[in-house]
Amino acid sequence: MDFRTSLNTIGDAEFEFIKNLVYKQAGIFLAPHKKIMVQSRLNARLRTLGIPSFEDYVAKLKLDPNFATQEMQELINRITTNKTDFFRENHHFEFLKNEYFPNLEKEAQENGTPKTLRIWCSASSTGEEPYSIAITVYDYFQNKPGWNCKIYASDIDTQVLMTAKKGVYRDDRLEPVSEALKKKHFIQTTEKDHIYYEAKPHLKALVDFRQINLLHFPFPITDKLDLIFCRNVVIYFDKPTQKTLFHNFEVSLKPKGYLILGHSETMFGISDQFKFLGHTIYQKKT
Repeated sequence: MDFRTSLNTIGDAEFEFIKNLVYKQAGIFLAPHKKIMVQSRLNARLRTLGIPSFEDYVAKLKLDPNFATQEMQELINRITTNKTDFFRENHHFEFLKNEYFPNLEKEAQENGTPKTLRIWCSASSTGEEPYSIAITVYDYFQNKPGWNCKIYASDIDTQVLMTAKKGVYRDDRLEPVSEALKKKHFIQTTEKDHIYYEAKPHLKALVDFRQINLLHFPFPITDKLDLIFCRNVVIYFDKPTQKTLFHNFEVSLKPKGYLILGHSETMFGISDQFKFLGHTIYQKKT
């Protein structure tokens, strides 16, 4: 049999081992129905490594510590889901520019609080979300002197972070972005009959990309944060992991800081440390 072209089937024991390993390392819970997804995503990896079966792959993870250490990141990269778009769930960006930023500015003017803004996009994937945040931040604060704004953008997947740092996207990825915003914030190029857009230096300068595992606390961000985006991530965690993560986010936020989740996510029955404001927007309780 030529294992370079065949598709391997993952057994129950091998899936159980990989499921437990991914949970331990990344907090991601793989339900039984994810077995076919794991099999599909790892088959190409087995071919690349020249490993003929999932039994051999798991045995190598168990018996070869050096291989297991080196392979763990590749395994996580292939298991994680990285669906994202520019201005996905746009009501959150409308909240930033129409409510949150004006209130932050007003507080600085009236109470003399520092003109600083620290946002963490904790699951940046290929960069569309943090660049959407950067566009919103830049457009609001560009003509307001004295403001120091920074966006931290992280992911556990090293491959998507490389794409995010480059900030180059095919034109279809920017369909949600208006022509005016494309012209203002991106450089258009053509390569092999395809149109690409690259984030301009002023956007890239706002965003600090880094790899962060959300299970590892304290997080490697020294600033107290004004707002955290963690959208469409906690759905992959079980409730005990969610509870721990929400607590760690609460510790990382400034007083009255904000946490924004994805449209299908909730803190109900998991954490009482935040006040629900609607549209999956939560505020840290004082």
